[in-house]
Amino acid sequence: AGGPHAEVVALSFAQARLATWDLASTAHAPVELVVNWRPCVMCYGATMWAGIERLVIAGEGDEVEQLTGFDEGPMREDWKAQFEQRGITVVTDVLRDEALGVFRSYGERDDIVVYNGRRGSSAD
Repeated sequence: AGGPHAEVVALSFAQARLATWDLASTAHAPVELVVNWRPCVMCYGATMWAGIERLVIAGEGDEVEQLTGFDEGPMREDWKAQFEQRGITVVTDVLRDEALGVFRSYGERDDIVVYNGRRGSSAD
């Protein structure tokens, strides 16, 4: 079954540790979240409302869904502009080729069940 992604878990741990929902409110430097790809629809909202000031990602295309079968959800076309309008800097293409290699390897495995909300699990 699906559950919260690593970004949501990391944000939740940071919020619990700092005892605030707004991570930027207690930071002495910009709060940065570094993840492996453009946020899915769940992580998009969590990142936007957590007080993140800088989002660093490996890439932003539909390759993750193509290579892994993941369901990233109905993301807005202007997702990056929405972050920028809220003061969240987005940095892309950090180790992009390496990330795509990991996604490709993951998608080729036959010992993992990939949850996909539109189609059920890949084992179905």
